[in-house]
Amino acid sequence: MKTVHIKIHFPYNLWQFRKIKLFENKNIIAKIISETEQTIQINDETATLVVAIDIYRSKIPIPLNQEEIFLIIYTNLYYGGLLRLTFDSLNLKRIRGRIVSQEVFENSTSTTIYQYVQEWLPIARLDKSILYIGLLTASITLFYSIYTQTEWREILFLLGGGTILSFLILLFEKDKVALGDYKNRMWATVGSFVLSILLIPAKDYVVQILILILTIGFTLRFIQHTQKLRTS
Repeated sequence: MKTVHIKIHFPYNLWQFRKIKLFENKNIIAKIISETEQTIQINDETATLVVAIDIYRSKIPIPLNQEEIFLIIYTNLYYGGLLRLTFDSLNLKRIRGRIVSQEVFENSTSTTIYQYVQEWLPIARLDKSILYIGLLTASITLFYSIYTQTEWREILFLLGGGTILSFLILLFEKDKVALGDYKNRMWATVGSFVLSILLIPAKDYVVQILILILTIGFTLRFIQHTQKLRTS
């Protein structure tokens, strides 16, 4: 029997907390969650493993002359914004596997796997004022949902609390974040703020106007920061 050590790294929290299935001769032999590590046993004659999740399925060649194998499962990633990611999602064989040395395997992370095809934003270049404006706006939404009896209070609570958690993760990040992930998170936040404004009853127009002003400031500041990143 061969021993196969497996790590799975997917970008942008893709398939986060989902189980990726591994097949040997059409039989499921393992289900592994992304960003985790697992060791499996396969037959000596096995030359390929099939990795599958949802509609995606790929064959990964396995060396026949190795008793201990270190396999990293990842996906093709090309930086090019949302449109490119959409086209990539149509590739049913986008999952890839790479046989590596034990040292590379042990030191592998999403950062090391995607560092050459993904743009990164160092935390030192992160505009903290954007995060503070976002935290203030989300806090207003959160406290409003707690202290009022509006029909949509549960959704407002989730929108405010989720945004606060997302931004706190960025604030306490010590190294760097994926630029694409950062941009997607910011635009999702803008959408969250707009939805909050629409869910707040018209009678509380003061809160609506306050969140609207902060949302405009947040969006303009973010666009300005993005333009600076492009020219620097």
